[in-house]
Amino acid sequence: MENLPQICVDNSDAFLTTERFDIETGKRERSNKLIFGCDKGGKHKDTDSGTQSASKKCGCPFKIKSTPAKDGSGWKIDVKYGFHNHGLPDRLEGHSFVGRLTTYEKQHVADLTKRHVPPRHILLSLQDRYPENVSRITKIYKHKSVIQKEIRGPRSEIRQLFKLIEDAGYVYWSRKKDDSEVVRDIFLAHPNSVKLLNIFPIVLVMDNTYKTNKYRQPLFEIIGMTSTELTFAVAFAYMESEQTENFCWVLEKLKELFVKKDLCPQVILTDRDLALMKAIEIMFPKSINLLCRFHINKNVGVKCKQHVVNDLQKTINKLWMEVVWASDEVKYGQQLHQLEQACVDYNGFINYVRDTWLTPHRHRFVGAWINRVLHLGNTTTNRVESSYWKLKQMLGNSIGDMVKCWEAMNNNLRLKLGNIRASFPKSFYEVEHAHISPFYGNLHGLVSRAALRRIVEELSRVDYVGTNRQMCGCTLRTSYGLPCACELGRYALGGIPIPIDVVHVHWRKLTMEVDYQNTS
Repeated sequence: MENLPQICVDNSDAFLTTERFDIETGKRERSNKLIFGCDKGGKHKDTDSGTQSASKKCGCPFKIKSTPAKDGSGWKIDVKYGFHNHGLPDRLEGHSFVGRLTTYEKQHVADLTKRHVPPRHILLSLQDRYPENVSRITKIYKHKSVIQKEIRGPRSEIRQLFKLIEDAGYVYWSRKKDDSEVVRDIFLAHPNSVKLLNIFPIVLVMDNTYKTNKYRQPLFEIIGMTSTELTFAVAFAYMESEQTENFCWVLEKLKELFVKKDLCPQVILTDRDLALMKAIEIMFPKSINLLCRFHINKNVGVKCKQHVVNDLQKTINKLWMEVVWASDEVKYGQQLHQLEQACVDYNGFINYVRDTWLTPHRHRFVGAWINRVLHLGNTTTNRVESSYWKLKQMLGNSIGDMVKCWEAMNNNLRLKLGNIRASFPKSFYEVEHAHISPFYGNLHGLVSRAALRRIVEELSRVDYVGTNRQMCGCTLRTSYGLPCACELGRYALGGIPIPIDVVHVHWRKLTMEVDYQNTS
């Protein structure tokens, strides 16, 4: 076997394949021999399948026979037929033999596949690294499929998903349909996400997204916000349906992530999903459920275009925004009256605004009510929308299975966690130029730079507000837990640096280590 004949054929001929390989078979009346033929040898078989099938066979008669020499000195070559009935193409791209991936190329494909690099970019990378490579993109897809089958082995897709989740140390639960093996819902959370949830539990944002997998199953994500105002994913869930019962199961598992069983988010921000809102009311009765201002304003804008003439649309949209941003109930009543007067001829629009949004939900999105709520600046679901956008960028398409989707989620989460870890030392060690003043001396290294930026911005109102609490409105104090303009005015007037204890504890957490004694 070590001394097989080495036959080189010039490119003007054709590629050889082994037609017969009888070496040391041990069978009676069969001698050791090798028979080489052209890869275009054989007959083209006619089929009536109707498919666009093709064959490279053209009956090429080229044939070489090789047998071991009797004296053991080598091999005897006998050219049975030395001519081809065809020529060679000018280029070899797309040839099934020449385009095969080498061992090193396969490893390169495997490495890039692990990083979710699209096949077209993998092919370009191969051609840059190995200029002689003439593989086509179909070879990349085929080898990716081989890699996935080797990794998964005999396990089903769902079992492979659970294995990956367990290997990564995730906290997860699942439930099945009745007594069957069909999985209904899956809930999973990264261990570091659980830590962050217990450190920053005040505000959670929840929403569903679609088109992340080939099953068209919606993905439910729960996110939070750190003291450095970065977004972190708390948990993900795949649900059989978007019913109250399914949401209740997911929120029940969310409650189990809290170290202290009496701990719950103060604010939960969602869209106007009635099933989810009902589940929040059941599972987190002490939490305040706010609604996304962005989507409400968008829906009202669409309804305005349907009912109001073009000349008044801009005016009515402006009046609506003044209603939404009203700072107190008196101003809310005044702005609503102006809106109703402007829409006296558009009952369809004003009835929609009143019946769908203001009457049942004004306390969930109008400034007069939510300015009293510690929402830390979260009045829209844009954080979770941004998180979904990044996830879909990493996924590349929506035709992957659950395993591919989880790998993208996990990689995206790892990148986020790296940014969050890096943000804490920056606030701990670095002082921005705007914060050098002794006025902020008590806060350096103890409060996040994001909080300090908001305080600096609020300080610009002191010249107008002074120490008058009524003029101030104290929105920064009630909504962010930070000293508002009238407080800052009193400290500045007395020449007192801002005390550390007037900053909410949320902004003073600059670590990912959970303090179980002081978790709030």
